Amino acid sequence: MADSIQALKQAVEFERSALEQYQIALKHATHKETQEALQGYITDKEQKIDTLSWFIMAESGSVETSSESEAASGEASGGASKCPFSKQLADMGIDITQMKPPTFE
Repeated sequence: MADSIQALKQAVEFERSALEQYQIALKHATHKETQEALQGYITDKEQKIDTLSWFIMAESGSVETSSESEAASGEASGGASKCPFSKQLADMGIDITQMKPPTFE
């Protein structure tokens, strides 16, 4: 498991590095089409970083579970989330609204 966490952390760093470069390129892009495409890449990278952060949390076991009654009543699935697995996690009784994203420094 530690190998997967390390690999995911490294992937996050690569994604952040790429994101920084896209942001720099966007600041200096002159063509509207290029700017629009770069903005799409930036949004995609931000989502990938967020998703990888959730993977790291899951692999490290820092995902806290809520009571079965909350999951049954639907409280755990309320609200929009960036986590692509929020519904599946809520179905398993995991309330992601109570979690804090990890910091990687």
